[in-house]
Amino acid sequence: MSPNFQTWQILNHVRKEGCNMNIIFILNADQTMRLLKFSDKHRMLDSRTKFILLHDRRLFTKQHHTIWTKIINVVFIRKYRLKDMYELSTVPYPAPIKGALVTLRLDIWNKRNFQKKTDLYTDKVSDLQGNLLKVVTFNYIPSAIKNSVINENEENSGYKKGLEIEVLKSLGSAMNFIPVIYEPINWRTEQWGKKQINGTISGLLGEVWSARADLALGNLHYTPYHLNILDLSIPYNTECLTFLTFESKTDNSWKTLILPFRLNMWVGVLITLLIGGFLFYALATAHKHIEDSENSIKMIQCDTMKTKILEKKPELLTKNKGITKSTIDIIKNKFEKLKIIKEQKCIINHTKNKKLNKLANKDVIGLYLFEDIGNSILYTFGMLVAVSLPKVPSGWAIRILTGWWWMYCLLVVVAYKASMTAILANPDTRVTIDTLDALADSNINCGGWGEQSKEFFMTSLDKTGQRVGQKFQEVYEVDKAIDLVSKGQFAYYDNIHFLRYVKVMQNTKTYEKNSQFINGTVNDTSNGDFTLHIMSKCIINMPISLGLQKNSPLKPAVDRFLRRVIEAGLVKKWLNDVMLDTVILEEPQQIEEVKALMDLKKLYGAFVVLVAGYILSILVLLIEIGYWYGVVKKDPLFDEYSLNCYYAQQ
Repeated sequence: MSPNFQTWQILNHVRKEGCNMNIIFILNADQTMRLLKFSDKHRMLDSRTKFILLHDRRLFTKQHHTIWTKIINVVFIRKYRLKDMYELSTVPYPAPIKGALVTLRLDIWNKRNFQKKTDLYTDKVSDLQGNLLKVVTFNYIPSAIKNSVINENEENSGYKKGLEIEVLKSLGSAMNFIPVIYEPINWRTEQWGKKQINGTISGLLGEVWSARADLALGNLHYTPYHLNILDLSIPYNTECLTFLTFESKTDNSWKTLILPFRLNMWVGVLITLLIGGFLFYALATAHKHIEDSENSIKMIQCDTMKTKILEKKPELLTKNKGITKSTIDIIKNKFEKLKIIKEQKCIINHTKNKKLNKLANKDVIGLYLFEDIGNSILYTFGMLVAVSLPKVPSGWAIRILTGWWWMYCLLVVVAYKASMTAILANPDTRVTIDTLDALADSNINCGGWGEQSKEFFMTSLDKTGQRVGQKFQEVYEVDKAIDLVSKGQFAYYDNIHFLRYVKVMQNTKTYEKNSQFINGTVNDTSNGDFTLHIMSKCIINMPISLGLQKNSPLKPAVDRFLRRVIEAGLVKKWLNDVMLDTVILEEPQQIEEVKALMDLKKLYGAFVVLVAGYILSILVLLIEIGYWYGVVKKDPLFDEYSLNCYYAQQ
């Protein structure tokens, strides 16, 4: 039952002012308890400050015992009936309340003087006098690790190792208390717990919320979600929270030949190849045109000189019976020279005039490499892949271009070979998800334990975090979530120490299954083509605290001693000790991942290119055969007995 608005305003004003003492004189004990419980639930009054209340037996009934484990700096005033005396008493903290609560007398006020003059508000939490404190936890790395083999008489449920277990031992020694560690009901499925329909909370948080436990060890995040349920100590450590994703083992060896250069580099090389081939073809064509013009002029000059010699010495005509020609035939031959020159390509292969053949081919040797555009690009590509030309071109323009092209090829080939060597010498590149943006853009689901993790992303000010929160799933079965990660269907959110442990255990499990598969004891070992990978980028460095009851009087002392532990550097040392086993198991796996052995798989690219070349060659051959029978042989000018003349005319 909530107080009226005026009372609420007074309580709110007291909280803002930060009063060190609260004097509440209400004759009705039930109203006093309702006020104190309302203040405890909504943190209106600081329960660690000093209180003065009127003594009433109704305040100490069993249903109100919990409030007196939180408000311990309290003095009850009781007036004697027959005497003008006042008894001052308090709760017997840290002694446990067993059965009825009996207050502890502090002093008596009589005639304006105290009888004992004792300190009414002593420090009750720095020394707990060897009393028992209930501590709730469950098996979770790195906070608490349970022994695999537990004896029936073993104390603290087998929890002797863990970062928070070591912190608890240190606090127990400093504050003089004996921790009694226990596990919440159904902790394997509930773990931290969740809010129930009836308003209660299950799991570890529920144990502290219902005041059944004094301390909670569970790697609790310092977040508003937890602060609304219980009190948190000062953060003793910060942990990297990230996602356990997967890395693809899909092999890309089939494209090894194109991996040394990126796309823009390949585009540049291809454009340069086409331009270079065209330049070689253009220079060869120009040089051939110049040579043909010079040969034609020389042939005409040679025939003219022969005619003049025959005219000056007619007796030579009688000596050569087979060369008797009239003056008209000589003049006719002069005008037919142009026609002979045009048909030179066809006649040169069939004529028996060796002098004419020698004259036509003079200084043309070497130009045939680049006379055709296809051959020009082919030989240009050959130089690029370090294949020498069968003959050095004769034209000086082409020779100069060839020299500079060789220098360009040298640079490209050296860069390609160096990059190829690095690719073959290093392990295969794995496809991973290492940023929150990449996770948000991917089509895989993600999740983590409980609604608090989802709430963290949904309330994020970052749009990327909100996108992740929209597809974030609440996970309550960690083993199934890890199996989904190994199949490439999920990303699991947790602290990096727990994820490292999970990764090592999963890899070890896979290794054992593979060994059994080799020995023939199992039939299937495949979990998919993916291995576990921890995202390299932390989502947040989350402060980690110990959990206490809401408004617990232990918090100031716990914070004070915990700060000393942090300053001494013990937290880091204990964390390294806890993760030592995981680090030892990680080391051989990391060494195995670094190996880069040369095997047949890395040469798949060569076979892919070879097969592609075979297929393309067969297709081109079929096209040529079809063109031969469908186009060439049906041409009216086709003559199978004079193919050279046919192609020359074409």
